[in-house]
Amino acid sequence: MNQNTVRLSLKKRIVFGICVTLAFFCLAEIGFRALEIVWPPHHVDFGLGFNDDSRVFVESSLQSGSMETDPVKRISFVRQRFVRDKPADVFRIVALGGSSVNQLEPEFRKLERDLSAEFEQFDKIEIINCGGLAYGSHRLVLVLREMLEYQPDLMLLYTGHNEFEEIEQLSLSGLNQLSFERTISNSAIIRFIRDRKADYELNRLEKEHNQRLLSREEPVSDSNFARAWSHEFDTQDVQDRMQSYEHHLRLILSTAKNQQVPVIMGTVSSNLLRPYLPRDAAQRYEQVYELWKAGAADEGLRLAKQILAETAGRHQCSDLENNILKKLADEFSLPIVDVETMVAKEEPHGIPGETLFDDHCHLNAAGRAVWISGYAPEIRKVIQATMDAPES
Repeated sequence: MNQNTVRLSLKKRIVFGICVTLAFFCLAEIGFRALEIVWPPHHVDFGLGFNDDSRVFVESSLQSGSMETDPVKRISFVRQRFVRDKPADVFRIVALGGSSVNQLEPEFRKLERDLSAEFEQFDKIEIINCGGLAYGSHRLVLVLREMLEYQPDLMLLYTGHNEFEEIEQLSLSGLNQLSFERTISNSAIIRFIRDRKADYELNRLEKEHNQRLLSREEPVSDSNFARAWSHEFDTQDVQDRMQSYEHHLRLILSTAKNQQVPVIMGTVSSNLLRPYLPRDAAQRYEQVYELWKAGAADEGLRLAKQILAETAGRHQCSDLENNILKKLADEFSLPIVDVETMVAKEEPHGIPGETLFDDHCHLNAAGRAVWISGYAPEIRKVIQATMDAPES
């Protein structure tokens, strides 16, 4: 029996191969989309807030005419909802800053209630918490521009811990390939791979963090456990970051001024007992502990502030940031709450970090109460001035 072998042309073989490959990926895509029904993909904040189209709030699907925290932003911002067009009987306050502001959420809700009961002429005193985790002055400029759309009556500003952190975030943002990443993320296959990779990295970082804590060598400081930066900071970066910080703050304040929105600023308190420093700075910081042990409290405090200010790649605010805040408050004739001094005065020996911090920069409940006690009187002054102002 003669059998004729059918041979496809090269062109047909290529087309056949492409069709088989496409069919495979189509089936895989359907399968991974079905998997997402029971295993939803992670929300991804493309651009990490550095892109001009970044928004903290989006139209609420639950309440018409209201805004709510964008799901992709809930990893960085408190989940909240408010009416987009501010009612006339609502006094709206926007709190702008990083994680230190984010963690004030319980205190803000109580302050809302207290102020609403005190100023009965308003139906509600409303505080919108715009504290973004790891957000520094760069991204806060964009957040402010968005918040001005919602007719705020007052802005609270408290920022200074994240100026070096934000450079690290910028390097991870992928701004140069943002359109490409958004496009390929339309595929369930890509989303699955992306999410599993993210899960692996988070688990790895958590294990490494726990191992470092269990094997700590210096009980007086967490300094040796500051994470390594992908960006190599040097002494010039300190000057560059402070110039950038001042530039961004000036943009925020001038924009608010042009929109006739009052601003209350605050100096930023930092844990000087247990700072979070790179290894070289941590070793130098041992001199501070020796001075304190010897009873030279003031001298030790001065050296602590000096080392912190000179450290490149630090994770917390220093005198450099606070001096800029004071300078701009004077330049714009704004009230400034000296949180740094208030916290120090409340500590048993005047050293920030003894009792009022949870870590290197975040105030604990008692510390946050100090923060509120400083800002609340200034807030009351602005509300009263608004009530006393003649109607236009």
